Parts: sequence; C-alpha cells; structure tokens
Amino acid sequence: MPKKTVHGSVAPLALLFTIVSMYFTAAYLKNSFSQAAMEKYRYAEWRALYAAEAGLNDVGIIVLPQIAGDTLLLAGGVNYGEDENGNPIGQYKDIACSTRLQPNSTRKEYVAYATGQASYISSTGTEVTVDRRVYTTMVPQGFEEFMYFTDVEEPIGPGNTGVVNFGANDQLEGKVHTNGSMSFSNYGCPEFEGEVNITFEEVDNGGGIASWGACSDNIFEDDDGNMILDTVSAIIFPPDNSAEVAKANATRVFDADDLLFRPGKKDTLIMTELNFVEGGYWATQWWYNIPPIGTPPAEFDFLYDSLATDLNCDPGTLHLFPNNFDAETNTYDANFLVLSGVDFNGNDVTDEIVQSVEEGDNILIENNDGSKFISFVATAAAPLGTDRIRVSILANSLAYNGPIGVGFNNNEFARFINTSATTGLAADVEWNEFHYYHDHLDNGIQYCEAGRIQHFDFDYWNAGDDCDIFNCPDQIYNSEQVYMNRSFFVKGNSPQVIYVKGGQVLVRGTVDGLYTIVTDDYTEYRRHDDNSIIDRVWGNIWLIDDLVYSDSFSSGEVIHPMDGGTQNVMGLIAGGSVIIANTRPNGARGQQYGSGIKINASILAMNGGFISHYWQNSLTGYHDWNDGLSYGIIADGRGGHRNFYSPQDESGTYTGTDDSRGTVNLWGSIVQFKRGYMNRNYPGPYNVSPGVGYSKNYNYDWNLQLKPPPYFPDLQSTDNAVILKMASYGEANSQD
Repeated sequence: MPKKTVHGSVAPLALLFTIVSMYFTAAYLKNSFSQAAMEKYRYAEWRALYAAEAGLNDVGIIVLPQIAGDTLLLAGGVNYGEDENGNPIGQYKDIACSTRLQPNSTRKEYVAYATGQASYISSTGTEVTVDRRVYTTMVPQGFEEFMYFTDVEEPIGPGNTGVVNFGANDQLEGKVHTNGSMSFSNYGCPEFEGEVNITFEEVDNGGGIASWGACSDNIFEDDDGNMILDTVSAIIFPPDNSAEVAKANATRVFDADDLLFRPGKKDTLIMTELNFVEGGYWATQWWYNIPPIGTPPAEFDFLYDSLATDLNCDPGTLHLFPNNFDAETNTYDANFLVLSGVDFNGNDVTDEIVQSVEEGDNILIENNDGSKFISFVATAAAPLGTDRIRVSILANSLAYNGPIGVGFNNNEFARFINTSATTGLAADVEWNEFHYYHDHLDNGIQYCEAGRIQHFDFDYWNAGDDCDIFNCPDQIYNSEQVYMNRSFFVKGNSPQVIYVKGGQVLVRGTVDGLYTIVTDDYTEYRRHDDNSIIDRVWGNIWLIDDLVYSDSFSSGEVIHPMDGGTQNVMGLIAGGSVIIANTRPNGARGQQYGSGIKINASILAMNGGFISHYWQNSLTGYHDWNDGLSYGIIADGRGGHRNFYSPQDESGTYTGTDDSRGTVNLWGSIVQFKRGYMNRNYPGPYNVSPGVGYSKNYNYDWNLQLKPPPYFPDLQSTDNAVILKMASYGEANSQD
C-alpha cells in the first residue's frame, strides 16, 4: 500500500515562537535599560543631596552668624568631591542665608538653603541634571539660657576683699559658665545640676579652676557618673549687641535725663519707679539731687526793661545791651547785661553781684515760672557809675529759651542767677557730705564706679517719720518732688521693652505679660555743689519688693514647662547692677518688718553684679562710714536711720551683729560682669555673725528655653559672631 504524506504548519509556528521570544527579549532588554537608567538617576539624586548638605555645612552655617541681611552665595556653583574616576560627585550652589523673627518672639531665626546638583549621561547620550535642596534653621543662644554666668569670677561691691568662691550653700540648677576661673571653698562644696563651662582661654593661661579648696573633680559628675564640666570658647561680655537692640526696639521710653546740662541751671536727676500689676504697670518719676548739695545759687530779683536802649536803667530793672530781640530767629544778640545797683525790693546788691561773678561763671536770667530764660557765660562784672552794674558776655555764649517769637516782656519778672557762684553746702540737707554718697577721691577727676556705693533712697523716698512708699504711698506719689505723676500703662498684646533713659529705676510687683526693662550704662551729671565737676550715676535696677509672675506659686516658684509653663516673662538689663534694696519688705533691720524677696526674672548686670544693698546696714559698729579700712568704705553711714526713717541729729537704731534679711528666692537666670555679694559676715571687713544680707535659693526657670525675654541679648563669640544652635533640618522644595 502506498504511504500517505502528512502536511503541517511548522514555519508559522516557528515564526510565532520567534516573535514571542523576541517580545520577551525586548521586554527584558527594555526593563534592563530602565533599571540602569533608574539606578543612574537615583545615584545622581544621592550625589545631589550629598552636595547640597556639603554646601549647607561648608558655607551656609559658617556664614549664618555673620549675616546682616538676606545673602545669596555661589550662584554659579562649586564642585564637590570626587568619584572613583576623579570626576566631581556634584556641585553645590545658591547658598541662600536670611533671618526672620521666630514665631511669637522678638528673637531672630537664622535660615540657610543650599542646592546640590549632579549630572549623568543617559543611554541616548543626553545629559540629565538632578537638583536637590536642603535647609536648616538655627536660633541664637541667649544669655537667659544660663542659670549663672560671670565674665570675671571676682567679687564686686563695697568692702571688697577680692576673694569669692563656690561653697556648701551654693546649689546651682542649670547651666553655669564663667569666662574667668572658679575657686572652691575650704569649708564645703557646691552642688551643680547641669552643664558647667570654663574657657579654653583661661585654661591656656593656667586658670579655669583656680583653687579646688576642700573639693575635687567629682563635684562635676552627675548622678550617673557622667562628667558635666566642659571647656568652651569664651563668650563676649557684655556683648556688642548688649542693650542697644533692646533700646532701639523700646515700646516705652521714660526719660530721666531731661534736667541735666541745661544752660544756666544746676543739674537734677530723676528716679523712675515701675510697679507691675495685673494688666500692665504703674510708672512714677521723682526729681532728686545727690549730695553734696550746695546752697541755692546767688539769686537777685529784678524786672526786665524791654524798652531800654542804652547803658542806663531804672531802679530794680535789668536789660541786655543791645536790647535787640529777633522774633524770627527767637534770639537775643548782646555784649553786656546792665543791672540796677538795687534789686526789685530796693536792696543794694552791687557789691554782692560784682564779687560773686567771676570769669567763666554761668549766668541765668529767668522769668517767674521758668518758661523764659536767657543764659550766657560771663567774662567780668564791674560797677557802672554809682548805681548800675555791667556784666560782660562771652562771645557766642548767649542763648534764649522761650516761646517762639516772644522774648521778655516789659516789666516782666526777671531773676538774676549766678549758677556757678560758690556758696558752700546747704545746711538744711541731711547727710550732706561727700563721703556718704561717694567712695572715690574727691579730686574732680574720678567718677563713681559700678558696683561701689550706690543709693536709691533720696529725699523723695521719706516724707517724714515712719513714712515711705509702702505705708504712706499717697504722700510719696504726691510729694513736691514728683516729676511725672503716677500713670498706668496697659500691657498690650505684644512683648514690651521699657527703656529708662539716663537714670536708675525701682522695680516691684506682679508681672502679667512679656517685658524687658533696660537702662543705660551710666549717666553723667554736674555735681550740685560745684557744676565744674562731673560724676556718674549708674543705670541700676533696684528691686524694692517681690517681683513675681501672676501665675507663679505663693513661694515664687514658676510653673515648669512640663506642667504647662508660664505665659509671663521678665528681663532686667541693667547698665550698672541689679540691687536688692534695703527696704522693709526685703527684710531690712534683721527681718523686723518683712523677710526675704521672691524674684522671677532673667537678670543681666552689664557693668556690675547681682548684689544686695548690704552697705546700708544696721550692724553695730559696721554701719558707719570709714575710709581708713584696708577694704575701703563698707557702709554709707545711714543704715540706722532707715526703715523707719529717723533724722540725722537723732540716734539711729541698730541691730547688733544681726542684719540677716532672709532668703533670695529666685526662679530665673543670673548674668553679671562680676559676682555680687549677697551676704557679708566673718571673715572679712564684716567680722560679725550672722552679719548682713541673704541666703540664696537660686533656681533656673526652664520656661526661658522656650520664651526668652523680649530682645534679650544673643551670645557672641570672640570673633563677634552670634552663637547659634540648630533648631531644624530637612529637604526643601526646589523652589524654596
């Protein structure tokens, strides 16, 4: 039988298998190419990120502390690193640095952005560029972060022994730093609960720890045995930005230098009080003089003759020659002052005036209410005939102050005052001797120094027996020495900076809001008894009673942030010292009327210290002024006549060896130029026990880490750069 032929479809099937195989091959190859491209892209992304971070670290955070405004650097880019073939890993570019205010704060936030860029060649030969952008925010470290800071670990205050150390009664919770060297007591050791810093500069000079006393380095171990002592770079104090930023951003300025260096008038100082209450604060100002106080200046009453045109004058009158008031410029232009030999009351004053006026004396012609006055410097005074006097005027020294376009009217009261006449000391002023108010040489050259004998309780403070600002406020607030009547200022809805310009300030009360009080370093004034001598009053902040937050506990303790924290803050920036005043609420006279003080504040004493008013004390035998001690003057001599007041001519009240005033209960921070004395007793110039002053209960207010006082100074390094700490870091959008 013949064989049958079988016909099939091998070729189409083979073709089908070939096509399928090619599809899978193409898919595989496509996937392989995609994976390779993705790996290249991802690799470029990482390289770009590394480059961006390098730009942030190499340039951004280095430049940030130095910038004064928005800054863009390296817009063209800089190559970064090398790969295994010697090619750049990438480049960083567009380093953008700027500042902005932190939310709900007056402190700046420093921001830096950096772009990283990396490239690769695609499989098609195209160059692909990948960008990534990163940022960091940094915030300044502020002085409020320290529990305790000194620029120089030396004492400051009258009766200075030059010795100060940390001892058994010192318990410091929080960060401690000194630019100087620490010393420890031979009789007990402190307790530190937080970081302690000394400086490289001090260590390099053989310091850092000057004396271990009875202590060893185990005082710098925490409960887990970790070392809390660190060596860091010195911090500039006071910083260049110290108080100027706060002053420039003041929401309220109280002028205390309005009555200084006025032509033809003696200088008068102004004291300001700030009494904080719920919803704001009360402010009052008084004028005062610092002894020695001279007798009233040589004064003689006349009438002004505006019609006189020659060197003659009617009895009881005076006038300028030429008598040419210019209403357009509000000025007089004259060579002489012509006065009658008899005053308005008919008294012969020729010899008195001629003898009192010397070359260089400042002469004042003033109307009855002081709204008009002519001032000039005299060159000579001489009789003119038998019934007149001629006072010669130094060229270009004549000045007129009065209503615009209105000079002295005819027959208007005109008092002739020689403000330079030496007339001796006023007999009716108590304690009217130099040494009760100054502890420097009375040579016309030296000034009162920060941290030496300072005062707050001038004539305005006592209105009579048993009367001061606490128990008879109406008399004090309405006394004849009031310069600005007691006025209320609402706290507002934003942080407040109160600038007391040119004077000292008294502070107390219940703080409801966000405040900083700032003063000038010092104010120069002409001494009342001799206006040719210039002295200084320092910008001290006097704590005359408790200063606590409205939501603090009755003990003065501030609510901890972990328990919700406080909504209040107070910063005290004193150009001189922050002083706990010798007042009855603060425990004066050995706590006879009150005890201790509670303080909620960040304290910064730029040229002085945080100190008690111990040099005004009631210790028997240690209260009197004495300039023969090796330690210098140790008391102002008035302590036994204060709290309550008693006149100088009566015996003072003294408390033996005990003027212990209780405890300083502070929740806040302390920053000072030198270390102020809080307690004075044996050994030293006060060789008594228990002595005078306070025990210390210092506690750090941890709320300050989150809420610094308004415009409190930033830390600066020795190269004048702001010291920053990182607040955040992350990747930004390319458009940021």
